[in-house]
Amino acid sequence: MRVLIVGGGVAGLTLAAKLLQQGRRPVIVEKAHAFEDKGYAIGLYPLGSCVLHGLGKYDELIERGQVADSYRIVDGRGGLMQDVDLSIFAGEIGPMVLISRTELIDLLQDAAGDADVRMGTTVSELHQPNDSGLVDVVLSDGTPEAFDVVIGCDGIHSPTRSMVFDAPADVFDSNWVLWVWWSEMPAWPRNEMLESWGKGRFFGLYPVADRVMVCAGMNENHITVEPTDLQPAKSYLHELFAEFSASDERIGSAIDSSTRFFSWRMADARAHEWVNGRVGLCGDAAVGFLPTAGAGANSAMRSAAALADELSRVNGQTASLALEMFEKRCRKIVEKNQKDSRRLAKYIFVENAMMAWSRNELVKHYPVAKMVGDIVDAMHTPF
Repeated sequence: MRVLIVGGGVAGLTLAAKLLQQGRRPVIVEKAHAFEDKGYAIGLYPLGSCVLHGLGKYDELIERGQVADSYRIVDGRGGLMQDVDLSIFAGEIGPMVLISRTELIDLLQDAAGDADVRMGTTVSELHQPNDSGLVDVVLSDGTPEAFDVVIGCDGIHSPTRSMVFDAPADVFDSNWVLWVWWSEMPAWPRNEMLESWGKGRFFGLYPVADRVMVCAGMNENHITVEPTDLQPAKSYLHELFAEFSASDERIGSAIDSSTRFFSWRMADARAHEWVNGRVGLCGDAAVGFLPTAGAGANSAMRSAAALADELSRVNGQTASLALEMFEKRCRKIVEKNQKDSRRLAKYIFVENAMMAWSRNELVKHYPVAKMVGDIVDAMHTPF
């Protein structure tokens, strides 16, 4: 059975690695000419990291990542609202591990090393003739090929989704953006994540093994400078987070340490359908996530593993059945996880003073684990 995976990100590489374990060698096309450091970290609950056990990469994840034990939420002035023991998210299943996306992609690339990977390549045309039982594609280099199955793992703005499905994705847009950068911050505790939920502003610190991912969030309509204009951007952040910086001098140092800001729009998407004949969607192409609950990569990896499992039960003639079973198996769980991420975003991205005060009082007494209850439940649910 010939399988084409469109997109060499977290979902695509996970799917490829699992198919290789079955003795199937998929083709991966990836539009980038090389994998680059996207400037952000990924938090893996056991929800997603369990897949790495099956790939023989879990011990390497622990070696290259950073186990997070503590998650502190403070207000815009640095006042503690909640100090979370992260074991409540996973309990006896396993830890939360933070790792740079680059490191995770490297792990998955190694696991999928025998796949036919074609960098700098996209799908230009895609057709499903009624009589052939195959998917005909034309690649961007002009090569025509035929596959039994095509899986779009090409991200939140999936071209595969646009080619195959008439209805546009359902989009949730918070109108906020995150500016993300790396900082050395050697004095920051490597096991501690921190988030400041202010009125109209957000600040987050997420340590990986050798550095800290720093995030500054704000409403895009209020931004007065471009993130690419480094010095004015730093001045803007110093002013925006002056109250928070006054509570901890390391915050100002983190801003000063930036050499580049990656701008990340806080919007997600949900496909109305996952499957059309022999073409399916997986990962962000099916359900894209806000980073607010850290569930996107986890759901992508778990979904890709489930899809590979369903494909293991079919041949080329019955491949469409595997896609149908995959959607039935995963869609409801993944959409619930996305709903948790959207709900948490509504708590975090608050601009009205009264709403921010009410939110802060709620957070002091309402466990974060309950705010993301579906994600916690998903760790104990067949997927």
